[in-house]
Amino acid sequence: MKLQYLFYIIGIIFLFATIAYFSYNYLFSLPDEIKTIILILGVIVFFVLGEVFWEKDL
Repeated sequence: MKLQYLFYIIGIIFLFATIAYFSYNYLFSLPDEIKTIILILGVIVFFVLGEVFWEKDL
């Protein structure tokens, strides 16, 4: 394994950790109504994606 690939992997891990941390803190500061709307929209998006993947046999 080349050293540059190791740095890419570490960078991607830190990128996901940073996004997860800040979104976690941001979501907890929102009111419950907004969290509910985000949850409902997330369910709809995942349902639609699941239907599309099921139709394409992915």
